[in-house]
Amino acid sequence: MLYFYLTNYLTMINCKLNYCINLALLLILFGCSSGEINDSNNNGNGNNGNGNNGNGGNGNGGSGGDNDDETNFYLSSLGSDSNSGSQNNPWKTLSKLSAKELSPGDTVFFKKGDSFNGQLIVNGSGSSDQPIVFTSYGSGDKPIISGSVGIGGGGDYQEAIYILNNDNMVFDDLEVQNNRSSSRSNVDDSDSFGIYVHNTGDEVMNNFVFRNMTFKNVYAISQVDPSNQQAFNAFEVAGIRFFTDWNKSHINNVLVEDNYFTDLQRFGVHVKHSIGGNSNDNRHTNFVFKNNEFKEIGGTCILPSRVRNCLIENNIFDQPGAKTNSRMIGRGSAVWNWYSVNTIIQHNQAIGIRGILDSHGIHVDHHNENTFIQYNYMEDCEGGFVEILGDNETAVYRFNISVNDGWRENPNWVNSNHTIWLSNTIGGEAGHESNNSFIYNNTVVVNRSSNPYRTAIDIRANNTRIFNNIFYSINGSKIGGKQVRVEDDNLLVTNNLFHGNVDTRFKDLDENGIFGDPSFYNEDLSGAKGYQLLAGSPAINSGTPYSGNYSHPAIPVSDSEIFKSLEAVPTVDFFGRSLNVNSTPNIGANNAKNGEITSTYNNDNPYLVNYFVDDKVIFKNLKNNYSYRLFDLIGREIKNGIVYNFNPMINLNQGLKNGIYEIVIENEKEKISSKFIFNNSIKL
Repeated sequence: MLYFYLTNYLTMINCKLNYCINLALLLILFGCSSGEINDSNNNGNGNNGNGNNGNGGNGNGGSGGDNDDETNFYLSSLGSDSNSGSQNNPWKTLSKLSAKELSPGDTVFFKKGDSFNGQLIVNGSGSSDQPIVFTSYGSGDKPIISGSVGIGGGGDYQEAIYILNNDNMVFDDLEVQNNRSSSRSNVDDSDSFGIYVHNTGDEVMNNFVFRNMTFKNVYAISQVDPSNQQAFNAFEVAGIRFFTDWNKSHINNVLVEDNYFTDLQRFGVHVKHSIGGNSNDNRHTNFVFKNNEFKEIGGTCILPSRVRNCLIENNIFDQPGAKTNSRMIGRGSAVWNWYSVNTIIQHNQAIGIRGILDSHGIHVDHHNENTFIQYNYMEDCEGGFVEILGDNETAVYRFNISVNDGWRENPNWVNSNHTIWLSNTIGGEAGHESNNSFIYNNTVVVNRSSNPYRTAIDIRANNTRIFNNIFYSINGSKIGGKQVRVEDDNLLVTNNLFHGNVDTRFKDLDENGIFGDPSFYNEDLSGAKGYQLLAGSPAINSGTPYSGNYSHPAIPVSDSEIFKSLEAVPTVDFFGRSLNVNSTPNIGANNAKNGEITSTYNNDNPYLVNYFVDDKVIFKNLKNNYSYRLFDLIGREIKNGIVYNFNPMINLNQGLKNGIYEIVIENEKEKISSKFIFNNSIKL
C-alpha cells in the first residue's frame, strides 16, 4: 500500500486557504497496488505536443543566495528570473521553473491573483511519501496558468502544464487554461490540454493528486464542423489528459477531487492508453474522481479508456455536450468508459445532457467488464437512460432515478432516443452482443409538461435481466412508443411496474408485470426527493427477491484499495434506506415501506444529516451554537451566519445554483467542514 503523507504540506498551506478547509483531511490514504499495466487502442494521435517545444530553460536553475529554504519556490508576476525563488524574491516565468530540477518534498507556490502564460514542463519527480506540490500563496483569486502566448511567443502551446515520465505530484488551488488561437510548430491545431500527463517509457508513473483546481477555457484552434456528426473524433481537447504511447507502461494511482471544470471544448478528463487488444494486465490502474463539478462541457466530462479499477462518485455533471460556445463539440455523455475493467459510477448527478449522438446520462461504450452504474440521478438527458454498446460483460444499472431522459429527435437516426438501448454493433458490424447486463430497481419517469415524446426499447444482447423497475410515462409521452426491438434468447423481464403510456410490446415481455400509479411523494418538487413512495404504493413489497437469476452482481471490492469503502452488493436503496435481505424488495429505487420521506442518503459527517440537499442544510447532535460559512467549489463565500443548536438548520436561498458546496462550522472548540450537493433541479 502506498501512502501520501502530506504533513509538511499541510502546515505550509493551512494559513493560505481562506475558506478554511480542514486540511488535516489532506492526509491522503490513497494507495493501490501498482501491479497492473494498462492498455488503449485509441487512435493515439495526441502525443505530438511533445513538451520539447516548451519555454525551456533560460535560466540558471539554482535557488540563489537569499533562499534559505531549498524546498519552497515562489512565482509572482512582479518577480524576476534573476531572483532566488524565495517568497521575498520570487521568480517570474514558467520557463524559469521548467529549468529547475525539482526534488521529492519540494513545494512550488504561485501568487494568487497573478497569471502565468507559457508552458510549465515539470522537471523532476517526487516520491510516494514526499510528493512535489504545486499550489498558491497570498490572497485573491486562484493563480492562472495558461499555455496561450500568441504569435509573439511562437504560437500557443499544446498544454499549459506538461508532465513527461515524472510522477508523485500534487496540484492544489490553481486555475489552468489553454485557449489556443495561434498555431505552434509540431502541435496539431485540433489539440489542446490544460494538464497533460504523458508516459512514453517502460516504467509505471505513480501517484497524482488534483484537488481544488479550476479548469476552464481550453480550446483547440480548429473549428468544429457541425454538419459532420463524427467531427468530434478529430479533437483531442481536455482539461486533464492522461496518455501512454504505444506499447509503453501505464499510469497508476490518480485522485481527481474537489475540482471545477467549465467551458471546455470537448473533455473534462480524458484517460487514454495506446495498445492493442483487451488484455487485463495492460491498462491504467486505480483512478478516482470524486466531488468534482463539471459545468457546460462541450463533450464528455470523464472518459476512462483502458483503465482497470476506476471509481467515479459524488460528482455533478451539468450540461455535458453543451454548445454555449460555438467552438464546443456539442456531443457527450456525463461519463462513458471504453475497454475498461471494474468501473464504479455512483452517487452522481447528470443533468441537461445534449448532443446529436450518445448524450445519455451515463453510458457504457465498447469492450468493458464489470461496469456498475448505481445511485445516480439523471434528468433531461437528450439521448436517454440506459446505453450499453457492443462486447460488454456485466454492465449494471441499479438504484438510479431517470427523469425525462430520451427526447432527442435526430432526422438521420430514427431510433435516436432510448429508455433502454443495448447495441450489438461496433463500427457498423453486427454480432458484438453484450452479455449479462442487469437493469433493476431503477425509477424511470417520462413526464414533460410540454413537447411529449416517444422513446425506443432496443435490446440486442445476451442474458439481459430487467426487473424491479418503475416505468412511468404520462402527459402524452410514451416509453417504447418509437420502437420495441428485442433480440435476446435469454432475456428475463419480471416484476416491473408500468404506469401510463408504456408500449404494450414492452409490457408484454414481463411475466409478472404490475400495473398502477406508483404513488410518488411529489414529483413536482423536481430532484430525487419527490420520487419516493407513499404508503400504500403498489410498488411496495412487489419486487422479485435477489436470488437465482436475479441475484445482485457483485462489485469486485477486493481488487483495489480504492474500492475498500464499497459494499460488494447493495445494502441500501437510492435514499440510503436499508435493503432487508429477509423481506421482499420494493419496485423502483426507493425501498421505504411506510411512506417515510428523506432528502437522500446520509453522509458520514457527524453533524451534517444529508449529502444531497434540496432546500435546507440540516444538522444533528449540535450541543452548542456555531458560526457557519458556505463556499462554492471555486472557493467563493456564498453565505454566512449562525446555526443554533435549538434550530439546527440553514435555509438556502432560492437563487442558489445547483452544485457542490462546502459548509464550514466552527466555535471556540472545533472547526468542521463538509461538502454537500445542492439539487433544486430544473423543471421542464
